[in-house]
Amino acid sequence: MNCNLPKITYPTLRTLLLVKIYEAICRKSDVQVANRAIDDPNSEPNPPDFELFRQKHVLKQVKNQTSVAVYQSSITLQLGAKSTQTRKDIAYQVVQFFQTSPFNPSEGDIEKILLRDLTVSASEAGQLRFEFGDLAIAHWLQMVLRNSPLVQDSNSAFRLSGELSENSQIFFCQYSYARCAAILRLINPSDHTDQTVEIGAVLWLRNGNLLLNQERSLVAQIVRTLDEWEDGTALKSAIALSQAFQTFYQTCQIVKYDEIDRSIAQCRLALVMITHWLLRQLLEQGLSVLAPETL
Repeated sequence: MNCNLPKITYPTLRTLLLVKIYEAICRKSDVQVANRAIDDPNSEPNPPDFELFRQKHVLKQVKNQTSVAVYQSSITLQLGAKSTQTRKDIAYQVVQFFQTSPFNPSEGDIEKILLRDLTVSASEAGQLRFEFGDLAIAHWLQMVLRNSPLVQDSNSAFRLSGELSENSQIFFCQYSYARCAAILRLINPSDHTDQTVEIGAVLWLRNGNLLLNQERSLVAQIVRTLDEWEDGTALKSAIALSQAFQTFYQTCQIVKYDEIDRSIAQCRLALVMITHWLLRQLLEQGLSVLAPETL
């Protein structure tokens, strides 16, 4: 299968879904769209239908009270207007692809785990819905955590002016970053990130369910931040992540293990580590401003 969409460069659920939806639709034997398949050697390198997948609204995360990663797509409605098939038929065949495809054995284990804990459905109107389960989110969070190095050095190699921003919105994000750093400085060395990482994805689960409850809005925002990583919305993403973190910080006990379940405390600490890393990238790389370890 020749899929022109990029493989995951950041651990983003949206990219993974787009790749698989694209593969499902590109299979000429399953879905007749524009009377040819993308993997046809005689077809154009970037036929018109491929451009649909570049549009952000084609697949978007939606809020859900019980799940942290739910997506909806109207791609079949747009394709239905160009096909002899109805949009409902196209949606049905996309669902069938996800349910019956063995997925390429050469793909990384994390992709297979995520896809196996994915529920795909279609409405009567042809709207597609994708919901990742708790097992998938647990493994995804662990993957993000492994890519979130704990940095407590205020003199990073990324040389900046060292001044705080006068822009109130940017300062709010800098404040949130510094708050994350302060929390991480309070942790006991025995609870350092390396030990947390080695616990594995079971860190996030109990009896197959996520330990997180009050923290779900922060997890959902972390998902959204990485989904939108390459869309050029660094300030918007930083503000949204900072707001979610501040709500999390005000409602959840984090470092006093003697007052709450230790497993829950470790999950919360891991979320602080991830937020700390993401805000650093957004501030330094996205906005070219200081990510202050202290204020």
